Amino acid sequence: MTQHDKLTAAENPAGAGVQALIDRLKSEGISAGQAEADALLANAEAKAHDIVARAEAEANTILTKARTEAEKEQAATRDSLQIAARDLVLNLRNELESRIQDEAGRLVSSTLSDEAFLQKLIIAMAGKAREAAAIGAHDKIEISLPDRIVTFEELKQSPEAVEPGTLTHFAIALAGDVLRKGVTFSSAPGFDGIKIKVQDRDVSIDLTTEAIASLLTQHLQPRLRAIMEGVLR
Repeated sequence: MTQHDKLTAAENPAGAGVQALIDRLKSEGISAGQAEADALLANAEAKAHDIVARAEAEANTILTKARTEAEKEQAATRDSLQIAARDLVLNLRNELESRIQDEAGRLVSSTLSDEAFLQKLIIAMAGKAREAAAIGAHDKIEISLPDRIVTFEELKQSPEAVEPGTLTHFAIALAGDVLRKGVTFSSAPGFDGIKIKVQDRDVSIDLTTEAIASLLTQHLQPRLRAIMEGVLR
């Protein structure tokens, strides 16, 4: 209150009371407005904090879900790649086994087409067949040769009628020596190699392309599989 107001109030007590009331109302109004403003600000800040907290929680939930989905997709992708790699290796192994079988068959067929080799093979088999197959002295043995090398008609010829050094000449000459020991020769179509059969008994020895190639493949398969399993690991 200014000096003038004080003088006026002293001169007019009623006016002074009104002015005091006005001043008090102004002061209380300002305080009430400030309190309301402070309350509104605090409420706004609380709501803002709540919104931020909920937003952060939702963002964390979304991020966690996204990470989980990404991990699942990565795991599924790894599993798919592992399965695909395993299938590829297995297919490769099967393909290699098939090629080994074919190559072994080709090499064996080529070897069994060598007449000099067949002559040595016949001697070895004729000498050991009885012992290996537990064949008795009175058992009769038939040795079959492929007809593309020696035909049945050629086997019926005399050694003098056949070119010396050939497998036919060798078989005919050998047959003449071992016939009295119960060994005979025959010619059979559709195979390469030698077959020994004990007549009147269910005993036979096959040294054919298929049999030898199969044995070679069985011998090589474990190593091939070990290599493939090493690739899989």
